[in-house]
Amino acid sequence: MSYKQFLYMVGGGAAGAAQSLTSTADIHIFTIPCRAHIHRIQMAITTTISSSASVVVQWDKRPYAGSDTDRGTADVGTLTIVTTTAAGIAVYEEPSTLITVNEGDQVVVQVSTAATSAGAGVPMLVLEPAPERPANNSQMLAA
Repeated sequence: MSYKQFLYMVGGGAAGAAQSLTSTADIHIFTIPCRAHIHRIQMAITTTISSSASVVVQWDKRPYAGSDTDRGTADVGTLTIVTTTAAGIAVYEEPSTLITVNEGDQVVVQVSTAATSAGAGVPMLVLEPAPERPANNSQMLAA
């Protein structure tokens, strides 16, 4: 039996604080530390969703750290969080196709449809490292 190794990235504010889902905005940016495949996107709900419509959270791939040039729209995935999702629930999606990210790429978590009354959560990203020799990777530069 073989086992895969995964890299877990947990996003949050100061001291891991949850991100509000009550306004449309970028709520977190993950900077990718190594070449990897996206295995799962996830949101741990910390404040029960109270909304007249589902909350929609898009996960965008940004190939140039700090720049929205060539930023995708929900190309990593989309989480639709139903109106009464309780605190303590983890909502997730596993991509149906292989999504590869490289060192220095970023995944931006963006609320595109906000909760109308209440809701917060902590975004999480699960990666499967795809090792690469620095000499073979044009996005790495020896100092």
